[in-house]
Amino acid sequence: MPTLQDLTLAHSRRLSEIARTRDLRIAETRALRDVRLRELAASLKAYQKYDEELKEAREKQLAADAKAEAVRGGALAAAVDRRTDRFDQAQAVRRAADAAATEARRRAEELAATRYTSAIAELRHVAEKDRARAAQAAERQRREEIDAARRAHDEALALSQQNYRKAIDEALIAERQESREAERAYLDAVRLGEAAVRGASTYAEQALAQDLERVPEARDILRQWRSTIAAVMAETSAAEQAAFTQFQRELHALRQ
Repeated sequence: MPTLQDLTLAHSRRLSEIARTRDLRIAETRALRDVRLRELAASLKAYQKYDEELKEAREKQLAADAKAEAVRGGALAAAVDRRTDRFDQAQAVRRAADAAATEARRRAEELAATRYTSAIAELRHVAEKDRARAAQAAERQRREEIDAARRAHDEALALSQQNYRKAIDEALIAERQESREAERAYLDAVRLGEAAVRGASTYAEQALAQDLERVPEARDILRQWRSTIAAVMAETSAAEQAAFTQFQRELHALRQ
């Protein structure tokens, strides 16, 4: 049993096929019309003008596309360069932070060692019965200071790595955003060029039709072409109506 989604998809495909058939028939009819009209000496000048206008429009589009492509390429390259600069900066900051953490640990360990040496040297002023306890206290203090320096060092390195990863992620996100903006600008430029070509083509076709109307030998051909186009559109409309009727029957059967 087909689902509503299946029926809708099938209906959409039928309409797409009807539209494709219509466009093919119109294109074929137009091509046959142009072949016959181009054989007329009286219409040669009109078609030369038409061809030149289309050629100019296509050349403008190609130039615009090439310019848009160059701008996009430059924007993408610039985005990569900025990402590389951000990577280098993040690496430099991490190395500086790591070096500072290592230097801070070294100084803390040296200070702990100096304090321990001083404490041991002062043992000669401590009563002999208390020297072992004082030495143990000095050793314990040294170890605690060394452990604290190590923990601070490890925490600083972890923070440095975390900041580095954050900077790398931000650089990648920025590059993706800049790349998307470059692609969007490129596609907008391409669409604008395509729209300009369509507009120029429509204008050229309208001018061609007006020029051909002034050619007596072309009028019968144009009249036959319009009649064929009208028949194609009527058949298309009937096919679409039949498709909608079929879809309604299928929906009705699905509800039963």
